[in-house]
Amino acid sequence: MKRSRIKPISDKRRVQLVKEKELTAKLLVKQKGLCAGCGRPLGWASAKHEIKFRSRGGDPTDENNCELLCVYCHMKAHGIRVKE
Repeated sequence: MKRSRIKPISDKRRVQLVKEKELTAKLLVKQKGLCAGCGRPLGWASAKHEIKFRSRGGDPTDENNCELLCVYCHMKAHGIRVKE
């Protein structure tokens, strides 16, 4: 019996990651490179925040469900205390 190598990432997940990357680029242009939370310029430390979580039926590739936040605002959105 010939064994096949297990794929490190499924084809379905690979397509989703490409869509999410395209959405991130689109949001960056839409938000003019600014954080949706505090309005500061987004640098290398930015995160795509899903307003309605996937576990609650949110779509990670929906433009109306996502926004780009700086790391500090993203941590605050998830209830993590941070020092700025």
